[in-house]
Amino acid sequence: MYRIYDCLAHQHDIVLVLVALLIGLAGIHTAFNLYARACIGRLRQKIAWLFLTGVVTGGGIWATHFIAMLSYDPVVPVGYEPLLTAISLAIAIVTTTIGFAIASISGPHLVLSHLVLSRLVGGLVVGLGISAMHFTGMSAIRVPGIISWHMDIVIAAILMGALFGMASLYLAKTAQTDQQKLLGKANLTIAVATMHFGAMGALVITPDPTVPVPAQLISQEYLAVGVAVVAIGLIAIGFVTALVDRQLRDHVSNRMRILGDSAIEALVLTQNGRVIDANDSFLKLGGVTRAEILDQDFLTEWLSDTPAEFKSGKVGYAETTLSWSNNTAIPVEVVRREIPADEISDATVIFGLRDLRERYAAENHIRFLAERDALTKLLNRSTFNDRLAEALTQSDETGIPLTVMCIDFDHFKELNDSFGHIAGDHALRELGERLAELFSDNVVIARVGGDEFVALLSHPEQSDMDNVIARSRETAQQILDCVALPVFINAEHRAKLSASIGIAHYPTDGNDAESILFHADLAMYRVKQSGGNDIVFYSSEMDEEYRFKRQLSSNLRHAMENGQLELHYQPQCETDGNDQVIHSFEALLRWTDPELGSIPPGRFIPIAEETGLIVPLGEWVLRTACKEAARWKNPLGIGVNLSAVQLQKHELPELVAEILNETGLDPKRLELEVTETALIHNPARSMKILSDIKKLGVRIAMDDFGTGYSSLATLQNFPVDRIKIDQSFIKKLVSNDQAIAIVRAVINLSRDLNLEVIAEGVETDEQASFLNDHDCRSVQGYKYGYPKPISDYAHVVNPTEFPETTANRDSGIETV
Repeated sequence: MYRIYDCLAHQHDIVLVLVALLIGLAGIHTAFNLYARACIGRLRQKIAWLFLTGVVTGGGIWATHFIAMLSYDPVVPVGYEPLLTAISLAIAIVTTTIGFAIASISGPHLVLSHLVLSRLVGGLVVGLGISAMHFTGMSAIRVPGIISWHMDIVIAAILMGALFGMASLYLAKTAQTDQQKLLGKANLTIAVATMHFGAMGALVITPDPTVPVPAQLISQEYLAVGVAVVAIGLIAIGFVTALVDRQLRDHVSNRMRILGDSAIEALVLTQNGRVIDANDSFLKLGGVTRAEILDQDFLTEWLSDTPAEFKSGKVGYAETTLSWSNNTAIPVEVVRREIPADEISDATVIFGLRDLRERYAAENHIRFLAERDALTKLLNRSTFNDRLAEALTQSDETGIPLTVMCIDFDHFKELNDSFGHIAGDHALRELGERLAELFSDNVVIARVGGDEFVALLSHPEQSDMDNVIARSRETAQQILDCVALPVFINAEHRAKLSASIGIAHYPTDGNDAESILFHADLAMYRVKQSGGNDIVFYSSEMDEEYRFKRQLSSNLRHAMENGQLELHYQPQCETDGNDQVIHSFEALLRWTDPELGSIPPGRFIPIAEETGLIVPLGEWVLRTACKEAARWKNPLGIGVNLSAVQLQKHELPELVAEILNETGLDPKRLELEVTETALIHNPARSMKILSDIKKLGVRIAMDDFGTGYSSLATLQNFPVDRIKIDQSFIKKLVSNDQAIAIVRAVINLSRDLNLEVIAEGVETDEQASFLNDHDCRSVQGYKYGYPKPISDYAHVVNPTEFPETTANRDSGIETV
């Protein structure tokens, strides 16, 4: 090291050394710009650019060497043999051309190890070429003396030149970024400097006047001029060529970049699989800078999950994940397009990418809306059915039973009627949230319509039915407790609900989804019929009852179509002591089925209400009764019962008016009987309908008075003409003090309100005597006549046809 330092410090002109280094830097700078261009051209253009790279690099290094030689003072006169000097220039150009050519080898068929090897080998050739050029140039020196070398320093210099030469092209890669170029230039400059000055330190010149010096030598003055001309010319040619080419490429690149940045989609350009450019949309998408992605293997480092067919180019579209080193993953759709190679550049692949996060989010939202109930965010009917089908299949495979629960909220309609549908929706939403939070992964719950919910309970690793039933009951009780918590309606009101839950098990209670749901629903309706707020497990008796109801419903429909229904009439009398006069009849529906025999109204009327048959059935009764009464010569009144379902029909007043007009019945003779329970389902609607009927001249009677929820409020608010005391109170007269008090109070209340009153179900003389004593003259019951066909009361309704009977003087009971 000391010899090298002593040689550089005391035997060289520092100014010329700096000039040599500047010439070398200029040449190497220009060379790497040319090399960068050579790495992206087609083969023919690549060869041309590589040759120009070698000429500029070799010429620059050669010029650096000989300018540095001119700065060296060996004490003795120095000359240079022309041929060897020229050969050294040729060696520099050839070896650097070959080295850069080897390093530029690339392509999709080369793996990373092959690329690294080509760059290392190329750098080694350049490094060794520097050494070959140097020692060939040194051998051209002619001095009157003997030249010798310190071989250890020579070997070290050659190794240093080779190592830094390898490092320069390895680190430079394809020289597409400023960083790559800077690393390549710095290491190659170090290679040239260490090689030259190391070798100069190993040089020993021993003066010897006897050594002959040829006359045909190049003097140092001429060498200086020649080297300067060669160096400046080669560097200028390379620089200008690279500058013009770069400007052209930059112009084209800028136009393409402007076009690319105008695109909403992310665009990435690659050559030989390496990124050469990307637009702003991609940089924003990836959160990177352009410098960070240049020369990366795009498919390997950014689209590693892409299908092999897309990577190979067999398909041009894929949906995949864009991911990189910061562990961020973005779903994208990618389109691949090939641009063939031209005179300017290699074949280029453009990747167009679109961020799919918004689309996936929209699809997930659509899927959520399709699978979920909009109000409660629970599963909807369709999705629940799919889950149930999957669970049944799994149950068949594992043998583990399933539980299905049908859940219905009790008196939810009253909540809607009292507070409005908005409050009802709020209650359903809150209950849905509670149930969703209550259940684990083993329970699936869905809203299937209105206030109806279903739950699917699985029993992992549990096949014992006793344990299954116990767990089902426990879960159902949790639901009841959850529903029982008050629901916020508004600042003044909280609603407390209850639920009816029917439970069925698979496979014991059904062999498919339809049957298991149906049986759970049957069990739920059994709870509703029993008052609600309870849990009932399905049993086979429920199925038998359902089949009977279904048969009854079918037979009832058939009876309506085939005239199997008839009306019986029960007299309503006015009494005064021992005399009684029939003033009206109540029309009562009777049905005798050919298969089942006589069926009481209490059995088939509820079924008609459940199935919707009550509307046409009620119209038939009203029309038939009015038509019959219109034929009577004795203008007695006719009473017809209205069901709660009929009373909610807006068109009821128009129907009554139509029937009256059609039959010609005097409206004052018609009395429509309604119950308190029917009125409170929708009080506002009931008030409007009854008021419209009242305007027709029709009388309104309140049936079963005293058994409802708000009797006094009903009397005050509704247009009632007559009160009918329910027969349950009449039956308890004489023996029950409370019944006596209630009947007496109703009679007095009616008198004070100027309303008529009639007692139903009078059967005994004691009952009749009590009512007569308390001034209740209007009565109805078996004591005064059984419900019979109107033909049995022909002497009453048509007295002129029976002159021997004075029906209006007495009741005519003797014929009943």
